[in-house]
Amino acid sequence: MTIDNITIGLKSITFRIDVWKSFFRGTISLPQALNMMLLHGMRSKKDAWVKLFGHPFHVLAGEMTLYVVLTEQIIEKNQYHVELIPDNASVIDAGANVGIFSIFAAVNHPDATIYAFEPAPETFAALRENTKYYPNIRVFNCALGDRTGTASLVITPNQGAGNHIGKEGIPVDMKTIDSLGVRMDFLKMDTEGYESPILQGATETIKKWKPIIVMSAYHKPNDKKELPELLNSISSYDCELRHDSSDEDFICKPQ
Repeated sequence: MTIDNITIGLKSITFRIDVWKSFFRGTISLPQALNMMLLHGMRSKKDAWVKLFGHPFHVLAGEMTLYVVLTEQIIEKNQYHVELIPDNASVIDAGANVGIFSIFAAVNHPDATIYAFEPAPETFAALRENTKYYPNIRVFNCALGDRTGTASLVITPNQGAGNHIGKEGIPVDMKTIDSLGVRMDFLKMDTEGYESPILQGATETIKKWKPIIVMSAYHKPNDKKELPELLNSISSYDCELRHDSSDEDFICKPQ
């Protein structure tokens, strides 16, 4: 057995453990758990409804695998460190997908206001449905970036796990964080390599509010070098690279 085969096997075992953990937590049903035990190509490709923090949660067609992985990373492993969100915070969730982080933040910080941004139409529809139980979450069907106008969003087969701003996609609205005119105490970014333009479009907001920033650090080869440099060109920050899950993220705190 090669090293690659061993790695794939370990990941498969880990995923199956995560599935049963989700079942015993009551977030997925027994039929849904058993379906996840099938080979990937044999699993159901239909939309699904699960439970998250006691409320119905819409999982897009064929995305149960992604749901299990994301809930394990974002909630169980606390990938984006919700404990760092200040009291009465204004939180921006850039790349909200179907709302797992926004909901997790809202449950842990009911006094916070969470602004969740998701440009993909189908993903946004699920985000809006999933967050309707939380009055402190406000959802926006647009991308964040370095300009206000229209952008091109490439939709991947696995929906939010790879959607990205690029060429030959569908037209979506784009705004800058600076254009929102809101306080920002905490910024979470996981935007498939578009973190840098979002920072560029948040220059004045970062200077004014000096938020804690948690952002992905693995989408582009130079992210680990260039993202902290860009942020520190705006304001002085200490950025720590964390390996809290299968991803790598920066935890950036103002000096």
